Amino acid sequence: MNGLILSMFVSTILSGVIATVRDRSVILWTILGVLTGPIAVGLLLCMPSRKAVLPPISIRSLASEIRELEELRERGLLSDDEFAQGKARVLASPLKSEIPPALPPNRALSDSGWTWASYQPATRAAFLDLAQRHRLNLQWRDDVPFEVVCTFPVQPRLSFSITLALEKGSIHCWGDGWAFDGAAVGNPGNGLPADLAEGLDALLARSGRLLLRTTYRDPSPFWISLQVQRSGRWRTVRSQAGIPIPPLWRRIVIRNDAV
Repeated sequence: MNGLILSMFVSTILSGVIATVRDRSVILWTILGVLTGPIAVGLLLCMPSRKAVLPPISIRSLASEIRELEELRERGLLSDDEFAQGKARVLASPLKSEIPPALPPNRALSDSGWTWASYQPATRAAFLDLAQRHRLNLQWRDDVPFEVVCTFPVQPRLSFSITLALEKGSIHCWGDGWAFDGAAVGNPGNGLPADLAEGLDALLARSGRLLLRTTYRDPSPFWISLQVQRSGRWRTVRSQAGIPIPPLWRRIVIRNDAV
């Protein structure tokens, strides 16, 4: 009898230890170790571990990126101009510690040498086109640390000001008490993201609106929606959401009420 109790005790401890090592349910296999003894231990030893073996992640740096471009140029796969464009792209792109190469060989040969400056002409033209279509005046600014910045001030056809800015291939948009984070343009020839362009068109044409949600203690909105009217209903084309703390909020609607 004492031997049986000792066997159950040893099997229970072994089952718990092996279950922990193999990332199995400790409670379940401890109970099975009490009931079935060595059988549970044998089953656990035969079962594979649930722990996934992750491959090591190589940490890259700007220097390693540029060295790879130099090797491609020495092998004749990149011209001097393509190397210069690729180097500028690597230096402009924010690198993190655990990412794939910012400019692998296939991208260096297929991206036509784009840099962040490639986005500026089309974006500047899109800002001008938006102002001309809605017969608005705009102001180019150099007091904001972005690449291309313009503001549509309050004027006869606009009841509130809007600022648009380009920064590293993304468009930022903000006004008094609200702001949208950067929206990626995609191709440098696009000028503006399609959803943002649609929403701004409707907002300036008085058929769109901004819907803000703010908590009672914080004037900054935790939720911003740019909406257009389709089929008699408001449809959100771009939004930025957060969590209200405390969970009590109010709605603020911003519309272009200028005549």
